[in-house]
Amino acid sequence: MNRNNSSEYRYDIDGLRAIAVTSVVIFHLFHNALSRGFLGVDIFFVISGFLISGIILKDIQKGRFTLLNFYERRIRRLMPALLFVLAFTIIASGFILLPADLEGFGKSIIASIFFVANIYFWRDTDYFSRAAEFKPLLHLWSLGVEEQFYIFFPIILVLLYRRRTVLVPTIWFLTIGSLSANIWLLTIGGAAPAFYLLPTRAWELGAGVLITLHGQATLSPRAGMLARGGALLLLVGGLFYHGPWPWWLPVALPVVAGTAVLIWASAPIATATGQLLALRPINLVGQISYSLYLWHWPLIVLAKYYLVRDLTFSEAALVGLAAVAAAFFSWKYVEQPFRTRALSFRKVAKFSASGAAIALVAAFVVLITNGLPSRLSAEAASINRSVDTHYRCPVSQLFRFGASRACDLTLDGQDINAAEVVLLGNSHAQMYAPIIEKLLRKHKVAGALVPINGCLPTVSINISTECIDAARANLDAVNQLPELRTVIVALNWPLEGLVGSNGRPVDTSRVEALTDAVHDLASQLGHRRVIVVGPIAEPDLDIASVLSRQIAFGVEPRAATSVAAEPFRAKFATVFERIGNRDGIRLVRPDLYQCTRTRCYFVKDGVGLFSDSNHLAQPALKFFAPAFEGILDHEVAAPAPPPDGHGGT
Repeated sequence: MNRNNSSEYRYDIDGLRAIAVTSVVIFHLFHNALSRGFLGVDIFFVISGFLISGIILKDIQKGRFTLLNFYERRIRRLMPALLFVLAFTIIASGFILLPADLEGFGKSIIASIFFVANIYFWRDTDYFSRAAEFKPLLHLWSLGVEEQFYIFFPIILVLLYRRRTVLVPTIWFLTIGSLSANIWLLTIGGAAPAFYLLPTRAWELGAGVLITLHGQATLSPRAGMLARGGALLLLVGGLFYHGPWPWWLPVALPVVAGTAVLIWASAPIATATGQLLALRPINLVGQISYSLYLWHWPLIVLAKYYLVRDLTFSEAALVGLAAVAAAFFSWKYVEQPFRTRALSFRKVAKFSASGAAIALVAAFVVLITNGLPSRLSAEAASINRSVDTHYRCPVSQLFRFGASRACDLTLDGQDINAAEVVLLGNSHAQMYAPIIEKLLRKHKVAGALVPINGCLPTVSINISTECIDAARANLDAVNQLPELRTVIVALNWPLEGLVGSNGRPVDTSRVEALTDAVHDLASQLGHRRVIVVGPIAEPDLDIASVLSRQIAFGVEPRAATSVAAEPFRAKFATVFERIGNRDGIRLVRPDLYQCTRTRCYFVKDGVGLFSDSNHLAQPALKFFAPAFEGILDHEVAAPAPPPDGHGGT
């Protein structure tokens, strides 16, 4: 929209865009300075809902709306700058990214071109994980959400426009329903889909739509001042606040509410808020915000990836300035020319189609060649193959159970009540699932995975009281399974940050507290056999990613590929001595296959054992499978124990 058209230009909207993109960039460059700066995307969503609904309704009222014209505008607005950034990122990534990361990048190109990046990254990456920091196109998840919204929303408006008594309640219903779905997913451990997917993000876009439908506020000067002041407080407070927050409530709620009220109340130029948002530097940042959002993340990722460390303050500032410069160039020489009607849509469409086709060809080349491993030394390529490969249950195999969801390992579509074996734990149970599944299929035994990611499976102590409640719900559900005879308990073994059922911190300076909690869990599983998977030595850094990049880029000193075994064994001596000797509990010792008498290894025979800082990599499971085979072959294949005891060991 042209700034010179004062009758239409909303300087306060560009001011809000500036706040949004600046928050996101600061969060990614200087995380500690604005720990909730990622909520800038939520500001964008509200703005998009408001602007898009206004454009569509205005065209409908004038009798000139067509889906073809609507999507022409969207293509002009989004595709040229996106393809420009993609071209740069593809070339740079081809030189910098190692095979495993380049393959993931290739998949993300395809997802981004078809505007389903949010769905791809939902299954691939936790947005807040360390692995996410090396995904150059991760930020395009938000474009996926918006483009999916653009597919469905215009149809709803066109169908219901002449039935306003139906239209407004429908949008309210969909908005409240989306917020409710978001909250519901948070309560059952679905934070990832709640974050990434349109159905649980639509409430933010819906907030903007509702402003358009209800119209701008007509407020007295005093009421307007109070509304804008309260809105700014919600907006800024939501971005900076990082204290206690209800775990089931979306953290974006204050920011979304503040943005919506600020747009609704408007900000006349005569007001202090209006003067602030209308400042030329702020408005300029707002105008280049789309390009700045596109450029900043690939530049940050590729710089950190190559340096194999976090950026210093001065390096981060330089990357930020480079992003602003690239964004200004992109806005002036790519966005602006393609948005004007002087350039025919035929040319725009040809450019967009050609650019997308070239990007897709590049993606397929990367995938067909397995990430072009010939560019690297065999050592770096081999270790890099482990990056981010730990097992995640496919969505198609998940079903509602206990506190959240369970995974069908060998039920093969049967009801959960048919499960004879349950793998119970958190992500550290999930990472062993391929080994367990193979052994269950060998003996033709029905089994399921019951994970509680982010928590422990123990019910006497845990990460939080909410985790204790969730673990209790899972335990109760497991105990109701009529055919269950064996439970395999696997977890990480944290010795800090645990609390009891009263919410008070537990002294876990000694491992006895957690060992007793595992014993307590086993005792509450009734007559079932219990197999506990013991701890392993963890590298505490993304060893596969860091080490492979250090080798590839000649960075010294390199990350250690092993640690002394004695401190690890001393730390968990209680587990090894007491778990395995308790009647009715068998202990699996993966550490015996990781450690020699003197060293515990993070790389073995050129294979990275860990996919990140603490989860076993898929290529490494072959080394750990023997730890399970003897015990599981005996326990899983044996007849069910008598109901009046645990059964023998």
